[in-house]
Amino acid sequence: MRPWLIAIAIAIGLGAGTRVAAAGDAYLRVIAQHAPVHSGPGPTYREVYVADRGEIFEVVERGTKGYWFKVMLEDGTSGWIFGELVFPFEVVDDEHRGAMSRAWRAFRRAVLGPSPAPYADVEISFSAGILDREGLYLLRPAWMLDPHWSIEGFAGLSPRGQKDIFLGGVTWTLRLKPGAALGPYVNAGAGAAHIRPKADNFVDPEETLMAVCAGGGFELTFKKQITLRLDFRNWTLFDPDKASNGQEYTGGLAIFF
Repeated sequence: MRPWLIAIAIAIGLGAGTRVAAAGDAYLRVIAQHAPVHSGPGPTYREVYVADRGEIFEVVERGTKGYWFKVMLEDGTSGWIFGELVFPFEVVDDEHRGAMSRAWRAFRRAVLGPSPAPYADVEISFSAGILDREGLYLLRPAWMLDPHWSIEGFAGLSPRGQKDIFLGGVTWTLRLKPGAALGPYVNAGAGAAHIRPKADNFVDPEETLMAVCAGGGFELTFKKQITLRLDFRNWTLFDPDKASNGQEYTGGLAIFF
């Protein structure tokens, strides 16, 4: 049976009227490569989320004026999705699921939400942690080119006992699962490191080195689009005569606009 015939059958079962509440076990699976979710039942309404193929949503209501379903998003908000882009089905009773599956599903519904990265233009994050076992503070503004790629700048300071290291440069970031609550990414870039000795340090010279970094991390998105960012990178500071390596382990908050 065609998906649209099944959808019509479910819609009739949900009732009549302009908007009809859906049964608790009515769900939709996205069958298109990408499916926009709008703030209202029509393509002219604002786009609030872009669902990928395979994502599943619980049906909240159905608008009989047009083939639209109101669905619940993972961050607790709701939106409308076009029926031709989804496949209705009945979810398996939780009693047939394992305990770990039920616990993870309950935790994800209660705590986690979809990342705002796929429909954002700018990300600003502040991270703190360690670099080569010393403190590190970084500001990372990013321009979102598309859901997967972004250009990210970095500027920061690694204060040390005998010297301070100022970092600045540009990196490329590739998101492997844009829109997911737990979204991994890889990152690589280059810049400069300016080393300034402390006032009582008469041994180390003041100098500027080239800096390259490569690594990755992940963004964990909670309800209300609160996003925690964790980064793990290897840094190399060098000039024609010497080079040194250090590992970065940082965490912080990311804000999307």
